[in-house]
Amino acid sequence: MPVQLNEQDSRRDHLSAAIGGGAISVAADYTDAADVTAIHHVTAGHVDSVWVQAYNATTDNVDLNVVLNPSDDTSTAAIDAVTISVSIPKQDSLWVLQGDAFRLRGTNTKTISMYVATADANKIKVTGYVVRTKGEVIY
Repeated sequence: MPVQLNEQDSRRDHLSAAIGGGAISVAADYTDAADVTAIHHVTAGHVDSVWVQAYNATTDNVDLNVVLNPSDDTSTAAIDAVTISVSIPKQDSLWVLQGDAFRLRGTNTKTISMYVATADANKIKVTGYVVRTKGEVIY
């Protein structure tokens, strides 16, 4: 059960696809704004520092597209404006985010999301953690 944080208190949470803690599989191919794999969502009134590691067990490099807190997560133009592409090496992993801090923007339901080309669906697995700080007055 989540613990209620007081102002400037922090806690560490793990990113996972399920309660059991499994890795998140990036399956979305971005045919429209809703077609992205949600990785993390910031709660209003918090500042989240996010660490994300992407794993590629295939024999080819895979381009992973990371969407970083768009101004409107229902707009393809807003998503495109904050998307970076990272090549994940074959049979290797890469830390895609290393403590980058995010706040909730507007009415977004996805602060960080990812997608891959259709041919690369489910080839990238993602794990990581979040240090969540309650922070109306910090940052």
